[in-house]
Amino acid sequence: MKSAWLSIVLVAGCVDYMTPDPRDTLASLPSDVPTPADNPTTPEKVALGRALFWDPILSGDRDVACATCHHPDFAYGDGLAVSVGVGGRGIGPVRATNLDAPRTPRNAQTVLVTAFNGLTLDGAVPAEEAPMFWNHRVASLEQQVFGPIKSDAEMRGTSIPEEQIVDVIVARLAGIPEYAVLFEAAFGAEGVTPSTLAKAIAAFERTLVPTDTSFDRYMKGDDDAMSTSAIRGMHGFIFQGCARCHNGPMLSDFKLYELPIPATHGGPEVLGEATGKFRTASLRMISRTAPYGHNGVFENLSEVADFYHNIPVTTPLLEGDVEPPLGGGDDLLAFFEALSDGAFDRTIPDRVPSGLSPGGP
Repeated sequence: MKSAWLSIVLVAGCVDYMTPDPRDTLASLPSDVPTPADNPTTPEKVALGRALFWDPILSGDRDVACATCHHPDFAYGDGLAVSVGVGGRGIGPVRATNLDAPRTPRNAQTVLVTAFNGLTLDGAVPAEEAPMFWNHRVASLEQQVFGPIKSDAEMRGTSIPEEQIVDVIVARLAGIPEYAVLFEAAFGAEGVTPSTLAKAIAAFERTLVPTDTSFDRYMKGDDDAMSTSAIRGMHGFIFQGCARCHNGPMLSDFKLYELPIPATHGGPEVLGEATGKFRTASLRMISRTAPYGHNGVFENLSEVADFYHNIPVTTPLLEGDVEPPLGGGDDLLAFFEALSDGAFDRTIPDRVPSGLSPGGP
């Protein structure tokens, strides 16, 4: 198998791919984060959402929080091929040592930048329609909240039926005086409901947008923001065809594709209306969010590059006059780093209103 992880020779006159303007294919993130009309972001909602995000009270057995699988130490992912929810202990790769705990079938995508899901070269979609999960089975950050809570492997466990878990969680929260105060501050007389629970967490997640990446500054006109190596890597990335799917501000066309990615869990996967089809992953924060693929089968970016180099040319995605992309060595890595070096909220609260351990045991 020919390795794709090779440095591209960029001698003047050897390969001329520095001519096209990258801004025709790629773009910086907008300064304004889209929000639904019925859920404008407020400091009170964000404060409540942060507490809920870290509180294991949202899980059936009170042992898993949203932050368990979306932790700032791992760029709001978990560093695992597929996540370990209920029954696990610890944060990040250490949870993989819990051999008796169930695994989810999916790699935990970072929550960072999900506020812009659906944003492409064609423009943004309404926040209420933003596609979520690997197969777009729900729309909006508000609706995404309920997926993990209802999942027996992720947060619910088996002690509470799926059709009851949300009502149980709401009752728990309403019975905690500190939460009652926080919900009133955020939502007034509406109080604790499934809707306000989801709106608060979504409001917090919309603040998790890395700022001031080298890539964004470069795309906004600062020619010195990216290194020469990163600029070469960006041009090579476009020239080799990677930007056919990884384009726009999110470096994703947000389309679903079926690719021959190696299976790690066996059997066909059917979720929602998409059968074996998964979204083009955003390359935002790509250097911080290994492993890769919907099932985490690729441990590092070298393995991803090798896969795309050796993918059959009969794959529908690659039909046409664009060859399977080669890797770009150090230059491509430098470009990926420029997509991943923005600052983001790394706050880990000392406590949560339930009194449980923030992030789970």
